[in-house]
Amino acid sequence: MSSKFDRDIEDILSQFNDSRPRVSALERARRALQARLAAVANSVRSLPRAVPADQMMLAALIFVIAAFFLRYVSPGIARLVGLAGLVLFVGALALSFHQLFGGGRREVRWRGQPIDLRPVPSGFVNRLVFWLRRFFRTR
Repeated sequence: MSSKFDRDIEDILSQFNDSRPRVSALERARRALQARLAAVANSVRSLPRAVPADQMMLAALIFVIAAFFLRYVSPGIARLVGLAGLVLFVGALALSFHQLFGGGRREVRWRGQPIDLRPVPSGFVNRLVFWLRRFFRTR
């Protein structure tokens, strides 16, 4: 009895394996590379919302101070650390302006869904609509 079930299962699996489209290794690698590049692009795009400008500014200050002390030990590394601190400072400055003038508006979410916090215009029609909604929800 179990051999009949085994044969049926093998038959179904062989039909399933034959019906799938064949994807080459090159196509799978291309799709994986595209997915990784999309993830990197999304990370870069979300950077202004993810990294506060004040933390970047503090890191830039630490890099510049580290470069100041490293110049006595290793001038080459100090130059690179100082340049990284300068680039980080300019990036933090640009990011702070971006967050200050409109780019830093965050979408308010509740349980993954965006919510609208705009004030509701007051008026007779709006109060009537809200009252009707509340009335019919309780029924």
